[in-house]
Amino acid sequence: MALTEWLNRIRRRWSHFRLRSIRVFCFHQVSEEYDPLIMWHCDWTQIEQFKKNILFLKDQFVFISLQEAYERIKRDSFRFRRFAVLTADDGYHSVLNILPWLEEQKIPVTLFINTRYLDKQSWSAINEEQAKRNNSQVDMLNDVCPNLYVSQEELFKLDSPLVSIGLHGHEHIDACKQTNDGFRKNVEDCKTILSCHPRYVPFFAYSWGHHTSYMDGVIKELGLIPVLMNGESNYNNSDHISRICIDGLHIY
Repeated sequence: MALTEWLNRIRRRWSHFRLRSIRVFCFHQVSEEYDPLIMWHCDWTQIEQFKKNILFLKDQFVFISLQEAYERIKRDSFRFRRFAVLTADDGYHSVLNILPWLEEQKIPVTLFINTRYLDKQSWSAINEEQAKRNNSQVDMLNDVCPNLYVSQEELFKLDSPLVSIGLHGHEHIDACKQTNDGFRKNVEDCKTILSCHPRYVPFFAYSWGHHTSYMDGVIKELGLIPVLMNGESNYNNSDHISRICIDGLHIY
């Protein structure tokens, strides 16, 4: 009886290692204070709370890069350690507030970028469209919006080995609201710009997380790996990356 219990315990422990998942976390905006002009409560975290959250997660997981995580998902049959990945969407300027601290903590992060917003000169045209839809003042939008996202110059200065740059589309548009041709162009335009970045990685995160099997096919045809926002973890042999959003949470 004792031998049987011992063998069952070994089997359970082996199964636990074999099925241990890799968690991929996502955040958006991080700043000292909330600014309602350029931030949304649903995707904002105060800096000190963000640091507490990450340090708590660091006690639970070993943070690795998105590239290493994907390689492990494809090849590992079991894992003795609990791995996690950190990602940030949209390329908000406020993320620059936290990158030096993440580097001090030796935590890799992948930034998913919308490339149209890198060019501050394009905001006049973008904001005229926004103003017509929202009855807003174009002058105010032109003052605020260029400070919302990183510039192309700022992005291409990021050369830390702990930072990698992935795709989020040229514009932040729900993929399911685009035509097939429009979706492909949105991805290709983004790839054309970001593939020149020395820290570029071939991962595409869907805006809003929405996608179809056709779109997954386009992404793979373009040599990219789909990244979802579905609240799930990653196990083995998956052809995509699942993520969990941690914006605004008091994890610790």
